[in-house]
Amino acid sequence: MAKKKKHSFYLKKYDKSSGSKEGFERVKTGIEGFDELIEGGIPKSAFILLSGGTGTGKSIFGMNFLAYGAKNDEPGVYVSLEEGFDENKKQMALFGWQMDEMQKQRKLQVLQPKIYNFDKLVEAIQEAIYSVKAKRVVIDSVSILELYFEDKFNTRRSILELARTLKGLNVTTLAITEADENTGKLSRDSVEEFVADGVIMLYLDRKENFMSRAISIRKLRATNHSLRIHPVQINKESGLKVYPFEETFEDFK
Repeated sequence: MAKKKKHSFYLKKYDKSSGSKEGFERVKTGIEGFDELIEGGIPKSAFILLSGGTGTGKSIFGMNFLAYGAKNDEPGVYVSLEEGFDENKKQMALFGWQMDEMQKQRKLQVLQPKIYNFDKLVEAIQEAIYSVKAKRVVIDSVSILELYFEDKFNTRRSILELARTLKGLNVTTLAITEADENTGKLSRDSVEEFVADGVIMLYLDRKENFMSRAISIRKLRATNHSLRIHPVQINKESGLKVYPFEETFEDFK
């Protein structure tokens, strides 16, 4: 069973009224307990890699981020590059996140591009952002983009181009990727983390007959973030819940 310990590590105070510190504008994720670990929120317009293995809660984290934005006049775009989106939508409804209703209210645009040309994909994402005046974007999953190219150089260059385009549109982006659980790499081909402004890791580990979840921030520009691994729970009331003043001692990679 996972060992958890109350810990009094120092978390810098931030201006809760504005979500910014010393004039540096931040975007609140709305995930309970997480913003306390990152000085109140993600730097505005940042391109963040959200990485983890199967079942770690990546899609829930991403939808949590968009749902909070929808409630606070920050429309979002959900780019679904994976199969099984309809099933994901049903699962999100369990948390009270009615994606169809958000779309009717123009608080969310869902993009399911059947496009295998990178330039046209970027154009489609731009159009979706313009259509709802989006402030937040989730790409699920950016790992699929690696299939568009024959080598890592072109993959890295294109993801960098995508990140620059999204920054230029002043949106804050979560790019979901699959971590390689066997090698400990942050992403499948170790490409995305080199172009991202931040890397958030989600974990799911088994000890005997118990599965435990956790989260850590591997990097986040312009942010004095926690360097510890914190326990996470998923519940219907709030989606993801992070315990900022507890740490886990599981052997997470």
